[in-house]
Amino acid sequence: MNPSETDPPINKDKHDSNIAILAETLFLANLLLIPIIPFLVLFYLYQKYSSKPDTIAYNHLRQTLIASVLAGIFIVLIAGVFYFFSSTSVAITWTIIITYLTCVHSVFVMLGIYGLSKAMVGQKVKFPLIA
Repeated sequence: MNPSETDPPINKDKHDSNIAILAETLFLANLLLIPIIPFLVLFYLYQKYSSKPDTIAYNHLRQTLIASVLAGIFIVLIAGVFYFFSSTSVAITWTIIITYLTCVHSVFVMLGIYGLSKAMVGQKVKFPLIA
């Protein structure tokens, strides 16, 4: 018997689900491990799957790409604004920045975990405040 005859057919939904899982994993890796490389891979995958907007893969790629950009804005730019425009002492400024970063970073990590759980069961995700 030929091995190709016993192999199950490739399931397109399974492939899309795997891409969705990869998207959420890249989002979490961008937040927790290495900041820029997973974002670039995520952007590449988004460009690759942008021609199929009704798939679960596109949904997760779009949500995670937007969330990654927002995380960058909230974490880097707003913390920089706190730092450069603070008129209080250095200790108070750093306390505010660290508290802010801890809270905002935790929210984005929880969104990533939520999205990963949705991707693992093959469902689309809708992050709050992201259209």
